[in-house]
Amino acid sequence: MHRPFQFIHRLTSVCGAVFAAAGLAFSGTIATAQAQLVDYSGLEASPAMWRLSDEDSDIYLFGTFHLLPPSLDWQTDDLRARLASSDALYLEADVQSDAAQARLQALVIQLGLNPQGVTLSSILDAEAVTLLANVAPTVGATPQMLEPMRPWLAQIVLSVAQMQTLGLDPEAGVEKALLAAIAGSDTEVGYFETAEQQIRVLADLPDEVQVRGFAEGLREMERTPAMLDEMVRAWAAGDVETIDRIVNADMREQTPEMYQALIVQRNQDWIPHIQTLLDGEGTVFVAVGAAHLSGENGVVELLRESGLIVERQ
Repeated sequence: MHRPFQFIHRLTSVCGAVFAAAGLAFSGTIATAQAQLVDYSGLEASPAMWRLSDEDSDIYLFGTFHLLPPSLDWQTDDLRARLASSDALYLEADVQSDAAQARLQALVIQLGLNPQGVTLSSILDAEAVTLLANVAPTVGATPQMLEPMRPWLAQIVLSVAQMQTLGLDPEAGVEKALLAAIAGSDTEVGYFETAEQQIRVLADLPDEVQVRGFAEGLREMERTPAMLDEMVRAWAAGDVETIDRIVNADMREQTPEMYQALIVQRNQDWIPHIQTLLDGEGTVFVAVGAAHLSGENGVVELLRESGLIVERQ
């Protein structure tokens, strides 16, 4: 049985456009539930960073979290210095600009809504309908708000809402902070893929897979608080092995198709782009979801397999 939505919460370190689309889908419609804040201000964070270089180029690789608790101070002096010295910042996809937001809104309508006459509850079984009725209010939603949505989008909307009740905030995400840090400078900004490419990883799943996975995803939400806390702490500590275990290991074993599409194929697609950056001149700061840099199929190992020396900083 495919269970793709048990990994939705883990996408906070993988796919920024997915969360931006979800934010647009429920903006202004889901009430803000009482946040269950965890204070991370006492953590001495030092997220993982790597470097590869040649005679005229330096590339820094940094793993991101698309939503983070505002209390976590993760911007080390070393990270600020590396970013300030960079000629360009490369991210996964543009999800912040006005043009990107407009495109994401169109993608939500195109890829995230059910056909005319079809509602979410009409394609779920009775057990899933009951689960939805129980889970939705815990994150400030109602089943009625989600009726127009296809299962992939409805589950992500619920997941993002739950993360926000747990104190994770897209405004505190790494990409926003990095873009704010270079605002007004001469640093160029580039992207490896489009928001549509990211969203289609989930939107193009067969309908039966989406429906079958929806109830499992709702059950997974009961286990989210502990898992997210472990992920945040591991990321802050630079513990890439734990990130790989939480985000990638189950996906590799239980839904290899999802792992291949969401992680492996995208990692492989980025390697030529990074090699091209290295063939140029100057310093480039590359920031992509943390799960893409860890593990045997991660960007770091793929670069090493291509013969490049990649050193942990």
